[in-house]
Amino acid sequence: MTMTPIIKIDNFYLKREDLNQTGSAKDRAIQEQIKEIKKRELSHAVLSSTGNAAISAAHFCQKNNIKLTVFLSPKVDPNKVKILQQYSCQIEYSQKAISDAIKYAQEKSAYLLRQSTDPQALVGYQQIAQEIKKQLPQTTSIFIPVGSGTTLLGISQQLPKNIKIFAVQSASNCPLAKRIDSNYQPEDKLITDALSAKYLPKKEEIIKVIKDSQGSALVVQNKNIIKANKNLEKNNIQTSMEGALALAGLNKAIKNNIEIGDCPLILLTGAKR
Repeated sequence: MTMTPIIKIDNFYLKREDLNQTGSAKDRAIQEQIKEIKKRELSHAVLSSTGNAAISAAHFCQKNNIKLTVFLSPKVDPNKVKILQQYSCQIEYSQKAISDAIKYAQEKSAYLLRQSTDPQALVGYQQIAQEIKKQLPQTTSIFIPVGSGTTLLGISQQLPKNIKIFAVQSASNCPLAKRIDSNYQPEDKLITDALSAKYLPKKEEIIKVIKDSQGSALVVQNKNIIKANKNLEKNNIQTSMEGALALAGLNKAIKNNIEIGDCPLILLTGAKR
């Protein structure tokens, strides 16, 4: 696994997980899950996805001659579907993508690439923290865009205890962050479509990790995500709205006088599709 760079803009740093091989942090988890599939001598995998995990899985499953079936919501970004169609995976559309993938795994004895319930995924995300310790040991806080929270949980397992962890979610889907941050107006339009998870199996564990780090969770409005994205583009950073969400979380923390230290780090989890 190639180490992703950390760059500085203004008074904060960016961890460029969007520069992974298939363009997202999902590569971390998927490659560890692939190792487990090969260890078990299995030949078939299945997952449900909003796009990035599916693209990563399709790439690495094809590379390792593993058959892959992907269950997608009909609402998945068409640009991600076009990328996915370049691979040899089987695509199934479903309104109940998660439950259908679980059922398929049971019926076909396929490995379920569900990161929120697979310990191997956490092993992959631990690599991010290990790199941060080498690249930017002076990090005081980290801002992570959160869907299921698996990335955050994996990072926390290897992150030094003095680094505050901030989970950031949008006002259109904030099942975790709203438990801590009530200063927002609910919204209907989800512009961070890679973070659409509503059921978080490890929610309580994630909240405990955040509080133990002396960090927090932040809910961000769409207008502030868009504003943060424009700031990134102004600095020649073309990334996903999820990365802009994390920056908007940092901006909200500063506005609310939340202590983040003098070396905050933002996780850019996916490329612009």
